[in-house]
Amino acid sequence: MDRNRILFLLQLVHTLIFIAALSTLLPLGWYALTGQGERVAIYVLLVPVAIFIGLMLNQGTCILQSWAKRLTGTQTGWARDILFLPESWALRVVPVMLPVFVVVIAAAGVRWALA
Repeated sequence: MDRNRILFLLQLVHTLIFIAALSTLLPLGWYALTGQGERVAIYVLLVPVAIFIGLMLNQGTCILQSWAKRLTGTQTGWARDILFLPESWALRVVPVMLPVFVVVIAAAGVRWALA
Protein backbone atom coordinates (compact mmCIF):
# COMPACT_ATOMS: atom_id res chain seq x y z
CA MET A 1 0.00 0.00 0.00
CA ASP A 2 1.41 3.41 -0.90
CA ARG A 3 1.96 6.25 1.57
CA ASN A 4 -1.05 8.27 0.42
CA ARG A 5 -3.44 5.39 1.12
CA ILE A 6 -1.84 4.68 4.48
CA LEU A 7 -2.04 8.39 5.37
CA PHE A 8 -5.71 8.50 4.34
CA LEU A 9 -6.46 5.44 6.52
CA LEU A 10 -4.62 7.05 9.42
CA GLN A 11 -6.62 10.27 8.92
CA LEU A 12 -9.87 8.30 8.74
CA VAL A 13 -9.09 6.37 11.92
CA HIS A 14 -8.04 9.54 13.75
CA THR A 15 -11.19 11.33 12.58
CA LEU A 16 -13.33 8.48 13.94
CA ILE A 17 -11.43 8.54 17.26
CA PHE A 18 -11.88 12.32 17.43
CA ILE A 19 -15.64 11.98 16.88
CA ALA A 20 -15.85 9.14 19.42
CA ALA A 21 -13.98 11.22 22.00
CA LEU A 22 -16.25 14.23 21.53
CA SER A 23 -19.33 12.03 21.68
CA THR A 24 -18.34 10.80 25.15
CA LEU A 25 -18.94 14.26 26.60
CA LEU A 26 -22.72 14.03 26.28
CA PRO A 27 -23.29 10.78 28.23
CA LEU A 28 -20.65 11.67 30.81
CA GLY A 29 -22.13 15.13 31.27
CA TRP A 30 -25.66 13.72 31.44
CA TYR A 31 -24.61 11.26 34.12
CA ALA A 32 -22.81 14.00 36.07
CA LEU A 33 -25.88 16.25 35.98
CA THR A 34 -28.68 13.72 36.50
CA GLY A 35 -27.18 10.50 37.82
CA GLN A 36 -28.86 8.63 34.94
CA GLY A 37 -26.91 6.38 32.60
CA GLU A 38 -24.20 5.15 34.93
CA ARG A 39 -23.44 2.03 32.89
CA VAL A 40 -23.16 3.99 29.63
CA ALA A 41 -20.96 6.59 31.35
CA ILE A 42 -18.60 3.87 32.53
CA TYR A 43 -18.29 2.39 29.04
CA VAL A 44 -17.77 5.70 27.24
CA LEU A 45 -15.13 6.65 29.80
CA LEU A 46 -12.93 4.00 28.17
CA VAL A 47 -12.40 6.26 25.13
CA PRO A 48 -10.75 9.22 26.92
CA VAL A 49 -8.86 6.81 29.19
CA ALA A 50 -7.46 4.98 26.14
CA ILE A 51 -6.46 8.31 24.56
CA PHE A 52 -4.78 9.38 27.81
CA ILE A 53 -2.83 6.11 27.97
CA GLY A 54 -1.75 6.55 24.34
CA LEU A 55 -0.54 10.07 25.05
CA MET A 56 1.40 8.94 28.11
CA LEU A 57 3.01 6.05 26.22
CA ASN A 58 4.15 8.50 23.52
CA GLN A 59 5.55 11.10 25.95
CA GLY A 60 2.55 13.43 25.72
CA THR A 61 2.32 13.45 21.94
CA CYS A 62 -0.52 11.94 19.94
CA ILE A 63 0.60 8.62 18.47
CA LEU A 64 -1.36 9.20 15.25
CA GLN A 65 0.13 12.69 14.84
CA SER A 66 3.59 11.14 15.19
CA TRP A 67 2.76 8.59 12.49
CA ALA A 68 1.33 11.30 10.21
CA LYS A 69 4.55 13.30 10.58
CA ARG A 70 6.59 10.23 9.66
CA LEU A 71 4.42 9.48 6.63
CA THR A 72 4.54 13.07 5.35
CA GLY A 73 8.19 13.68 6.25
CA THR A 74 7.27 16.62 8.48
CA GLN A 75 10.02 17.25 11.03
CA THR A 76 8.43 20.11 12.95
CA GLY A 77 4.98 21.62 13.14
CA TRP A 78 1.80 19.75 12.32
CA ALA A 79 0.88 17.11 9.75
CA ARG A 80 -2.77 16.72 8.70
CA ASP A 81 -4.06 13.73 10.63
CA ILE A 82 -7.79 14.50 10.88
CA LEU A 83 -9.76 14.75 7.65
CA PHE A 84 -11.94 17.81 8.26
CA LEU A 85 -10.12 19.83 10.89
CA PRO A 86 -8.07 22.84 9.73
CA GLU A 87 -4.61 23.19 11.24
CA SER A 88 -5.55 26.33 13.17
CA TRP A 89 -8.29 24.38 14.98
CA ALA A 90 -6.31 21.17 15.36
CA LEU A 91 -3.56 23.00 17.22
CA ARG A 92 -6.13 24.27 19.74
CA VAL A 93 -8.02 21.02 20.32
CA VAL A 94 -5.94 19.68 23.20
CA PRO A 95 -5.50 22.99 25.08
CA VAL A 96 -9.23 23.73 24.81
CA MET A 97 -10.74 20.26 25.17
CA LEU A 98 -8.48 18.87 27.89
CA PRO A 99 -9.97 21.13 30.59
CA VAL A 100 -13.49 20.34 29.32
CA PHE A 101 -12.83 16.60 29.58
CA VAL A 102 -11.24 16.98 33.02
CA VAL A 103 -14.23 18.92 34.36
CA VAL A 104 -16.83 16.54 32.87
CA ILE A 105 -14.97 13.39 33.98
CA ALA A 106 -14.37 14.85 37.46
CA ALA A 107 -18.05 15.79 37.75
CA ALA A 108 -19.05 12.27 36.72
CA GLY A 109 -16.58 10.90 39.29
CA VAL A 110 -18.09 13.08 42.01
CA ARG A 111 -21.59 11.91 41.03
CA TRP A 112 -20.43 8.27 41.14
CA ALA A 113 -18.73 8.76 44.54
CA LEU A 114 -21.87 10.34 46.00
CA ALA A 115 -24.21 7.68 44.61
